[in-house]
Amino acid sequence: MTILVAEFRTRFPEFADDEVYTDLRVAMFISDAVVLYMGVGESTWCGKYDIAQAYLSAHLLSIATATEVGDSSNKVGAVASKSAGGVSVTRATQMHSTSTGDEFLSSTSYGQQFLNIRNLCFAHVMVANNLNG
Repeated sequence: MTILVAEFRTRFPEFADDEVYTDLRVAMFISDAVVLYMGVGESTWCGKYDIAQAYLSAHLLSIATATEVGDSSNKVGAVASKSAGGVSVTRATQMHSTSTGDEFLSSTSYGQQFLNIRNLCFAHVMVANNLNG
């Protein structure tokens, strides 16, 4: 099932301004989330498909909106330092092994939540190796 624009706006009131975030634009990113990342296999998402879709859609919309206004920076991480006069902000980042796609998804709080949901629903591949065997 695909979440509806009204459900999306209820979950994320920060996207409630329908002049900035038109219904057509929100619906497009809801569709993109399914087509580009999630697929139609709802049963594989352990009952969390709609929630994951909502967070991924919010991530895509947030990134696109920031890019549209000229901000292509990575906004993730706690503020490590800041200045006032020359306007400088440095963010702390956590280093851990992630794929390129995960780095992209980690760039907003919405994407981070999507990753949490995804990781709950999908087992990670583990390789056991017993060379001393």
